Parts: sequence; structure tokens; C-alpha cells
Amino acid sequence: MKKLLFTIIILLFAFNVIQAQTTIELIDNKGNRNQTYPLVTETNPAIVEMINQVDTINLYNDIDWMQQYVRDATKPEALIVQNYLLDKFEEIGLETYIHNHTATIGGTDTLDAGNVIAIQPGTEFPDEYIIISSHYDHPDGPGADDNASGTAGVLECARILSQHTFKRSILYIPFNGEERWMVGSVPFAQKCARENMNILGVFNLDMIGFWPGAKYGDITMYSGYSYISQHLFEYYQQVANLYIPEMPTRRFSTMDSYGGDHMSFNIYEYPALYIGDVEYQHQNIHYHKPTDTIGAGVNCFALAQGFVKATIAAVAELADRWLAPQDFSAVVKDNEVFLSWNEPAETESYKVFKDNVFLAETKENFFVDKDFVEGEWHRYHVKGIDANGEESVASNPDSIFYIQPLQLPVYYDFENATAEGLILNNNNWSFENWESRNGLKATTNTHDNIFQTAEFQWFSIPENIENVTLGLKIAGNDVFTLFLNINVFVEVTTDRKTWHKIAVITPSWDMQWEEFNISLNDYIGREYVQARIRYEGSGEGYAYGSKPRIVHIDDLFINFDPIIDTTEIADMEKISLSVFPNPSDGMVEITSGLEREYSISVYNIIGIRLFSCNEFRDGILDLNFLPKGTYFITIDNGFDKISKRIVLK
Repeated sequence: MKKLLFTIIILLFAFNVIQAQTTIELIDNKGNRNQTYPLVTETNPAIVEMINQVDTINLYNDIDWMQQYVRDATKPEALIVQNYLLDKFEEIGLETYIHNHTATIGGTDTLDAGNVIAIQPGTEFPDEYIIISSHYDHPDGPGADDNASGTAGVLECARILSQHTFKRSILYIPFNGEERWMVGSVPFAQKCARENMNILGVFNLDMIGFWPGAKYGDITMYSGYSYISQHLFEYYQQVANLYIPEMPTRRFSTMDSYGGDHMSFNIYEYPALYIGDVEYQHQNIHYHKPTDTIGAGVNCFALAQGFVKATIAAVAELADRWLAPQDFSAVVKDNEVFLSWNEPAETESYKVFKDNVFLAETKENFFVDKDFVEGEWHRYHVKGIDANGEESVASNPDSIFYIQPLQLPVYYDFENATAEGLILNNNNWSFENWESRNGLKATTNTHDNIFQTAEFQWFSIPENIENVTLGLKIAGNDVFTLFLNINVFVEVTTDRKTWHKIAVITPSWDMQWEEFNISLNDYIGREYVQARIRYEGSGEGYAYGSKPRIVHIDDLFINFDPIIDTTEIADMEKISLSVFPNPSDGMVEITSGLEREYSISVYNIIGIRLFSCNEFRDGILDLNFLPKGTYFITIDNGFDKISKRIVLK
């Protein structure tokens, strides 16, 4: 699953496996994408003592035992190794169980072994989890580095950390089936998401015992991560460099992350790191070969020891530290900005900051800011204050662009519109012309693991409507490429904390423009609703001809059907709206068929009202004050309402 240039035949075979095995569920879980981690500036003597206990002899013995077996996920040897791991965890006094899962590989082979789970319960916050993981399977050879080394590292972490108590729970998990496209970790991550488990971080040890030699400089520990896990990497790096300064920790320079079990957690917005021994340029020449043995594939036990030490230090610090407020969000409510966050234990009060300036102190886990200017950006965060007056690190920030809610319907035609109204969270989202269509585009460079979002501004859905629909068109580029996961998620939130997945679309590499209509009926009557489009591409990332994978999105809209009381309208004049000429040079003749005055409004394509008049009669409407573009004219007599689209030349 690491960097390996397959032949096209192998790529095609692997693609079929992926299509059969990787299933993304629509699970509403918060994840911990905005997790804030403690700042560690001084070593803890107790943790120094822990890391000094890391024994390379233990690592050697476990790797040596595992390398004698061909540990393919579908072979009996995998079950032998599973039982070995169970025995090792139980010997040190940990509660264990097997997470069994069903997977069919290649159409015929099935898994005989499952994921091995060992649990170290926390003393104060047992429902907050930290995971140390690896994979114990290997497709064909000894697999000493890949990944007996990482699994031995998990065992050594468990041996040492289990001798101590921590406030939070630690899970030790050697997964089965990573080499078969993560068929072990995907269902486990799904299980975690379904149960809305609070996972603070996943430290995935995958190949930790090889160093390519002095020509590459001093021995260095590497870690890969996706966008979701940036904060976790920064935390891991600071702790590792503090406790193991002789082996600097760096991120991979050529990519966000390798393929690996950490990605299964990334899909569900849990922060997870790939922790491994070589940067892509320094690839282990014994990778997936019969020579991946101790002495060749594993040639640097000092490096393996460093990885274990760094992981123990990072987990031990996180398992006991006072955390900053989490799940911070800023939401517009009733012409106010409503701030809220969770309540960490040991926190007495909170300081609220606006644009990095102290705003207020409160003992509540919420604050209402009434001092705002419509149309301006503001960035908020909070800090916890303990009984001694000490401040925590800052929470995750949230930015709010205060504006009145979008008026439905909302329509984005990228052929004529700009990015106004979309919050672009990543520069890789852009408006570009493709096959004479302008659309929202997300690209991944070869080997990238990306997580990108584009958000609508907030809107309200009145109670007196039905059949609210979010629609979009999607196309894939006509380029052969292979990713483990290519998904476009359509998600909705009512609090900017939990994003509800209402659809997942997996574009094929040759998908032409296809329209999708997704119901928003569950949100009728909600005062605050936000929708977002989230693109996630991850996995091997090999592209034939070195071309990027591109997904194009166009014609985004939110539309609805009004509920009409026919008994009342029977006594009223029904609207029959005519807008002429269309397209227009600015002077528009409005004909409604009504004999009385009515209200008329003009909206831009993102639902912002630009003009209104409550006492309008049929006649000429002068729109010359508006720039050329596409607009909606809406008239309302109190019982009936209708909109027409108009283009100003």
C-alpha cells in the first residue's frame, strides 16, 4: 500500500478490488477534525522514565517471530499471528477482543482473522480514546519492516504504557487486511463513527525499522498526514522533537500521506497519522520482496526504538493533559453571533476572543456577540481558565461572515457567476473552464491525500414549503487514475459542529455531466442551515501519464415547492408572472395578471436581496443600477409567490 509503481494490469486488478471492498457509509459523527492539542514545552520525568524502558530486544524478538509467517489476510498464518498478538496483550494484563469483519477479496477469498483490540481504560475520561495502531498482515513475504516492525512497536508501547494509569483510554490495535485495501480498518473506523466515539488521535505505526544510509543524512523520523490531521502532526512533532531531539521528526515532503490504515479514520474526520521510516525518495528497496527480513528490510533498530519512544511520549502527554475547549463554533442566530463549545473538566471559566482581541470572560460554555457589522468577517476562539488562573491553548477557531440568510431559491451557474457566496476553504478549489463549462473544480496531484470543502452561506427553510432539494451536476475527467477513495460528500449542519452526510457520490473517471437531486426535507422549519460539498481523494494516487484526478461540479442550486392553500387562493387572483424582454438591457416590463398592488424583490443568484418594493403594480421595472448577470425577480401577493429568472445584458 505504500509507494510502488504498479503495472497497468495490476492497477486495473486493484481498482476492481477497491470498487468491491471500499464502502463509505453515511454516518453523522462529529469526528475531531478541529481537535486542539496541548502545548508541550518541558519534558515530564515520568515520561522520560517510560521511554527509557523501550527495549530493542523486545522489538527484535517480535519481528523475528512474525517474519517466519506469510501473513496474507486470507491465509491461515494470519490467524496464527492474531492469536500471538492476543496472548502478548493478555500477558501484560490488558482486556482484549477480536473485531471480526466480513470481507471478500478477489471474489473468492475471505478473511479468517480479525482486528486485534486491546483496551487500557482511562481513570477519569474513559470515553475519550487515543489509538496506537499498525497492520500485521503482509501479502507474500517475510514482511519484517512491512509491517512486523510497526506491530512490534505497538506491542512495546502497550507493554510500557500499561504499567501506568492515565485519565483517558488507550486502544492498541493491530489491523488485519491493510494490504488488501484496508478491509480491516475501514469497518472499524465506521464502527467508531456510528458510535460517535471521541477519538483524540490515531498514531499508526507502519514500517519503522529501515534507514537508507548515511548519504541521506542523520536518522530522521517521518510522519504523513492529511488535511484533517494537521494539528495532530504538529502536536506529535513538537513532542517527538522535545523527547527525542537526536532524531528529528519531519513530515513527508512529497505528499500528504501514504496509503495506510490511518486513512480509514480520515474518511470519518478523525485525526490520524501515518508514522513510518522512509520518505518516498528513500523507499525501502526490500519493500514487498523476499528480502524484507531483519538485517535488510529492518536494518536500523535505533530508528524503530525512536519511533516507539516518540509515540509513547505523545500518547502519555495527551492521555493526561488538560485540553482546550473543543467543538467551538460560531453561528448566526436572531441577528446575533452565537458562540458555543464543550466544557472540559478542570476548566473554571473561559476567555472569548474576537479577531485575536480579548472580548469577554464567562463561566458558561456559550457567548452571544451582539457587536457586529453586517458584511464583515470575524474570527473567534476561546481559551479555558483553570482554578489557578492558568490559560489553556486556544480552541479551534471559527470564522463567521455575518450576513442575512440566503433567500431560497439559490442557484449557482458557474458559467456566468463568480465565487461570491461560496466559502472556499482550500485554494485547490477553483473556477475553471472545462469543455466550455465553468465549474467548481477540485484536483489532486499524484500521491496527494486531500480533504477539501466548499460551503454555502447559511439559509433558513420556512415551514410553509415542501420538497426542498439541493441539486448539482458532477463530471469526472477522462483520465485513467487510481485512488483508494474518491468521494464527493454532500453534507448539512444546523450548528456548525455536526455535519450530517446526506449523500455520497463516487464519480467514475469517465463520468460525463450527471445531475443529482438530494432532499433537504428533514430540515424544513430550521432557522439555521448550512450545506457544503466535500471532496476527498486518498490512497495510492497513481495517475497514468502523471495526469491529475479532476472532479468538476457545476449548476449548484437549492429549490423548493411552496405549500399553497387552495381554499384561500380560490378567492384571490393567482399570479401569472411575465418578464419581458429576457434577456434585457435593464428596462423590464412586469406583468402579473393582478389588479392590486403586490411586493416585488430582486435577488442575485446566491439569494441576496438587492431590491424590494412592497407596493408595486404591473409596469416597467428599471434595473439599470445592476451590473450585467443573472438574477431572480420574485413577486408575492401574500397568498401566492412566484419567481422568474432574468439575464441582464
